[in-house]
Amino acid sequence: MFLRISIFYVFTWFFLIFLGGIQQATGFLPPEVGLAQWGPGIAALLMLVLFRRDGHKITFFSKDTPLQKYLFAAFIPVGVGLIILLVRSFMSIEPSGDAPAYGSLLPLILWMPFGALGEELGWRGYLHKKLDTRMRGLFSSLLVGLLWMPIHVAFFGEGIVFLAFLTLLIISYSVVIYALVQDTGFNVLLASIFHLAINLTNLLFLDVIYETPFMMVNSAVWTITAVIVVLLKKDIFIASQK
Repeated sequence: MFLRISIFYVFTWFFLIFLGGIQQATGFLPPEVGLAQWGPGIAALLMLVLFRRDGHKITFFSKDTPLQKYLFAAFIPVGVGLIILLVRSFMSIEPSGDAPAYGSLLPLILWMPFGALGEELGWRGYLHKKLDTRMRGLFSSLLVGLLWMPIHVAFFGEGIVFLAFLTLLIISYSVVIYALVQDTGFNVLLASIFHLAINLTNLLFLDVIYETPFMMVNSAVWTITAVIVVLLKKDIFIASQK
């Protein structure tokens, strides 16, 4: 398994750099469109081709997944985002000079569903599902979060404290998504809806998203959410590995 995960991660970074390089070199797409988000997805699809004998199957959509799950996937990030917005209202966080300066949010919003799908094909459809056969849910969620975080290279210049809280945030996302998709065959559509809802909610915080105090608040609220999820779902997070 370690070899497969390593190969997948190398492929992911190759396609992240390749797609990002193409976009930057051609200027064909606006900067709001993150073509590199499809790096993990393409890596996952390539793994299926190269290692067909593994029998790994990506569940793009499961008709057995109840509607309630999709509603949870959409509204949990929105609910947590509103709590973060409330906490922020009691704090004095100055807008960041590094805040994204998009000419229009429309290309960004239109791209978001495709970007979320591209990432979730890799992180949940392949990687987390692969790990779930060998590791306890809590450990696999931790590992996926740690591997997921470094692709957020736009934040790397914000300092070690910022990155530490960003890592905690991404791990928390990983925990909550795992709780949603673990019993659905790692339904990629379900994970993508959650991912999309996170990205849409983050539009509320574009002016402060590069500020360390805000990242601390964001991370703290999501960490509390993840802890609650683990306590409510001990059977899937702490149960013996399969």
